Amino acid sequence: MKSRKLALEILLEISRGGYSNLVLDKYLKRVKDARDRALVTEMVYGILRLKNRLDYIIKQFASIPIKKMDAAVLQALRMGVYQIFYLDRVPDRAAVHETVEAVKGLSNKGAAGFVNGVLRNISRKKDKVFFPRPEKDGKTYLVDYLSHPEWLVDYWLGIYGFEKTRELCEYNNHPAGLVIRINSLKYSEEDFLQVFREAGIELIPSWLPGSYIVPDNRGVENLPLYREGGFIVQGLSAALVGHIMDPLPGMRLLDMAAAPGGKSTHLAELMENQGEIIALDIHEHKLKLINSNCRRLGVEIVKTVNSDSRYFKSEQKFDMILLDAPCSGLGLIREKPEIRWNKSLDDIKDLAALQLEMLEKGISLLKDGGVLVYSTCTLTREENQGNIARLLELYPDKIEIQDINEDLKRLGLNDILETDEDGLLEIFPSENRAEGFFIAKLKKR
Repeated sequence: MKSRKLALEILLEISRGGYSNLVLDKYLKRVKDARDRALVTEMVYGILRLKNRLDYIIKQFASIPIKKMDAAVLQALRMGVYQIFYLDRVPDRAAVHETVEAVKGLSNKGAAGFVNGVLRNISRKKDKVFFPRPEKDGKTYLVDYLSHPEWLVDYWLGIYGFEKTRELCEYNNHPAGLVIRINSLKYSEEDFLQVFREAGIELIPSWLPGSYIVPDNRGVENLPLYREGGFIVQGLSAALVGHIMDPLPGMRLLDMAAAPGGKSTHLAELMENQGEIIALDIHEHKLKLINSNCRRLGVEIVKTVNSDSRYFKSEQKFDMILLDAPCSGLGLIREKPEIRWNKSLDDIKDLAALQLEMLEKGISLLKDGGVLVYSTCTLTREENQGNIARLLELYPDKIEIQDINEDLKRLGLNDILETDEDGLLEIFPSENRAEGFFIAKLKKR
């Protein structure tokens, strides 16, 4: 199957609710040529990121409103416009022809002619396309040019103001790099880096100890030491959670929403494979991912349990609890660009209510004097600071906030990351060059 046809089918499946990384992985298994895989990946992620910008261009040339277009036609037009404006190595004529061929058979008989006419017109007049300017209409610039949904732009403008929101939206439109965390159970940092050097890969140090940026595109499973369990793919913010939690060997821990196991395995490493970690997940098939990661990494102290953490029971209380809660994921837009188009304010309110239930349950399972770390990979007040405030209102005499700045000092990161006045940490992507995250550390009295 040709690259454009494949990209178009992938985009259509994602538009029906598929996750971009999973859908891409499924389809790219059919593609042997590395250049074709790279082209399909670039087009799919580029179109997901710049959807509003591409639609802004299409609206200026199409006789049919976007809302009335057939799904395959609209995705084909986006794909054609993306190539015309952002793939310089592809001649316009080839981009138009291949896109028209791709839409054939996926829509009605007139679709190919319509797509051909619109794209040829855009190609002829592309120098006359003008975009909103930030100094004249800031919000329209953020929505249409920087390509974020209007409700989200309004939300972030209310929290961060224009400049910070602009920086965030710009950052979200750049591809995410690959970050790995060294598995200290199997390799010293020195030995690990030497193996990569011998393979011709010079890993780039990050601001977090033990985590490195990989300047190589050969694929995770083809990197040195993957099969040997030498590392796991994990973003800097996600890996920071374990360091802030800082568990001791021999402790008994609960991970309330553990899949796919990145944080559970990190906690096991920090505990030197001594103690016990109960890893919960509501989806049984996701427990297989946790177990698979544990086997590959040599983690022996994680026990997986299929359970909704809100109803989990344990006669014995836990020394520490991690609640890396299900969330809107708006801190991961670089990694999963379709997230911005799939969420709403109603989702945020529903998730915040679920998270508060989980927090209350976590407090009930925690020993007196124990610590609960709450984290999300999103940038909303309701799911983050708001939930901590509500929890303190419900249990004013039972819990207290632990100042994460003390942990940042211990890790040598207090010049890089900064907590708020309450000791809570929000990691802002464009400032900290990491996933957007929120972390709170609570102690039970």
